[in-house]
Amino acid sequence: MRPFLRNASLLTTLVFVLAGCGGGAGSETAPAAQQRLRQSAAAQPGAALIVLNGARANYSISKTADGYLVTDNRGSEAPRTVAATARLRFSDISLTFDLDGVPGQAYRLYRAAFARTPDVSGLGYWMGVLDRGYGLVNVAQGFVGSAEFINLYAGATTNSAIVTQFYKNVLNREGDAVGQAYWVNILDSKAASVAAVLASFSDSPENINATAAVVQNGIAYLEAGVAYDGMPASFPLRAAYHQRVFAGGTDYLTISGDCSGYAAFSNALPGAGSFEGGSALLAQTSVSVGLTTCYPASLGWNSIDYFDGSDALLGHAEPGSEYDVSTGEQRSLPAAARIGDQGIYATQARYASSAKQGSPGKRVLSYALEADGNSRTSAILKLTAVHSDASGATALTRVARYRIGSDGSLAQLAVDETYSSGVHLLYTQSPASAQPAALTVTDTLPGSGAAAQNGQTLTVNYTGWLYDPAAPGFKGAQFDSSSGRGPFSFTLGQGAVIQGWDQGMQGMRVGGKRTLLIPSSMGYGTSGAGASIPGNAALVFEVEMVSLR
Repeated sequence: MRPFLRNASLLTTLVFVLAGCGGGAGSETAPAAQQRLRQSAAAQPGAALIVLNGARANYSISKTADGYLVTDNRGSEAPRTVAATARLRFSDISLTFDLDGVPGQAYRLYRAAFARTPDVSGLGYWMGVLDRGYGLVNVAQGFVGSAEFINLYAGATTNSAIVTQFYKNVLNREGDAVGQAYWVNILDSKAASVAAVLASFSDSPENINATAAVVQNGIAYLEAGVAYDGMPASFPLRAAYHQRVFAGGTDYLTISGDCSGYAAFSNALPGAGSFEGGSALLAQTSVSVGLTTCYPASLGWNSIDYFDGSDALLGHAEPGSEYDVSTGEQRSLPAAARIGDQGIYATQARYASSAKQGSPGKRVLSYALEADGNSRTSAILKLTAVHSDASGATALTRVARYRIGSDGSLAQLAVDETYSSGVHLLYTQSPASAQPAALTVTDTLPGSGAAAQNGQTLTVNYTGWLYDPAAPGFKGAQFDSSSGRGPFSFTLGQGAVIQGWDQGMQGMRVGGKRTLLIPSSMGYGTSGAGASIPGNAALVFEVEMVSLR
């Protein structure tokens, strides 16, 4: 089970005042527990990563006075001594003996929440979350909101029952009278949330001692986003892109956004030509657009990319409209990239025509390689072109998304265009591949009073839908609503909610209503959330601000 951070119903993470387990072996004082968990909420320093070439079974590991001795039984690598805090990446698994740092915290919390041994992929994911600075209580909140936790504690309908089950599931014993009363009072008085109490049980000295024997041979996990045996180490970006650009064919896409209609993107076979006085290979694309809700009803244009013999991009032209000349040394996509890689691969001086008169603007081309759900053989390649004028103002942002295979295949999924006029056009093969280009915030009712800032507590009503470019208002299937449950409260800018909320709620005023279009990267990412939010799903929220303090 791999639970998700910030569950789909956006359960609140209350401000916590933590104390240690009251009574019994391994108890600690309230101030000690407060200080311990404040420290655990801080960003963790990066641990030393040691990469080994073989599978875990090929190595023997023994404890020494200085750490751990790692010996390659095949004799291919020299023995080495590593610190207890090091993380060892084998070809099939990763391992660490860091019981006091993030790995130990993540392991104990996972085991405490679900009363079972963590699965290696889920554990690796949550270690990464803690590494990025999310506090232990925030991660515990994600566990508390998961379906597995809800099912496990379905019979615990009172705070007393929850505490009783925490003692059994986490500490494997009945709660003593003093400790039981202490924690029930903490929950009854709302001095701490259920997630905060779970985190305190998990990281208590009693639980640390109880789990020490279980992890004495190391904590095994799979790193999120790392390629192991059976996964492609990288994807051939440059070869895949050029194979597609230089092949004939047409993509027929549906247009949504501010206008609806259809479009055909036709690639011609490459031809020889010249650019800026030198020989070049021309890749030509013709675009034909038909609109059903906007004027003019039909549009069409041609674009040409010029490459040299080494596949470097020399320039770009849209005859009669735009003429761009590459500058600098970087003019090509990387030959290969791994999921998570991104960067600028070309910068061009942008002119109004081939006469190159007047002050040029700029065209910046960048790439990003993202996970394709849980696929091991494909990824999502995002190519972004940002056109700016001579003043630096953005005139057009065009984002093209492709599915790239480890075999070098490349299929276009969507094209997302946003113009300086505010017009937004989204071309897709299917709603499932649609993504808004960026977080979009629209105030449908401005509200009054002070504007929301980080650190303030917001109380809101909301409804959430899956983003569907073919649906009215982009509202696809509804997956959540506060209606019937009452308003939801959270602290802005603390990572208690998805990134699209933390950024999208900035500046909102009491009484106001706001619509948020949230890309999947600012929502629940490639993992999704439960059965109602699939991986790579963009989201739409309508939010009403009830109060602010």
